[in-house]
Amino acid sequence: MIRYRDAAVSPVVGVMLMLVVTIIIAAVVSAFSGSLVNEQHKTPQTSISASSIIQGFGGTEQSNGFLFENTGGDTFALNDIAVQLQTQDTKYTLTTADKVNWSDSAVCLPSGITYNGGYFQKVGNTSTIDIAIAPGDKFMLYADQSSSAKSYAGYGDFAASIKWKPVGVQGGFSVYQNTKVQYKIIDKASSRIISSGEVFLA
Repeated sequence: MIRYRDAAVSPVVGVMLMLVVTIIIAAVVSAFSGSLVNEQHKTPQTSISASSIIQGFGGTEQSNGFLFENTGGDTFALNDIAVQLQTQDTKYTLTTADKVNWSDSAVCLPSGITYNGGYFQKVGNTSTIDIAIAPGDKFMLYADQSSSAKSYAGYGDFAASIKWKPVGVQGGFSVYQNTKVQYKIIDKASSRIISSGEVFLA
């Protein structure tokens, strides 16, 4: 007489297979939903040029800082970007949320520069609402302080400089004359770099 045996999958193995299938499905759904979230915000693709603007060092009401121009690509808003400046190993990042300390006697911004806290202003802007930077538009990143070249006994000579010192910041960030500054314009929503380069402070 021939006998047949029916081989059955162990219940434990069956449960493990079900868990593996569930994990795979969860991973696929998570990846898909993550890609949908990333696609909701597109990082602007823009070409930007930069140059330094210096009216003088150590005076009052001077237009000192960096001039940026959207030379082609997407339109972006000043509120949506951060500008990171770097000299050697020192980095400093500014956004429109940073406010000028107008009570500081060293502030040397031009009169009337109050839009977006004072550091960022679209060139030709006459309204606090109009902050879109389209191709062909320019905006200034104003420095709120400056100092002329000085020599201190025992400390040496110091070149002329411009400086950013927002409310609540100790020390601030200085850029000295005749030095190169690396800049990055960053999309705040995605933390991705829109544009980067170097500018020479003449």
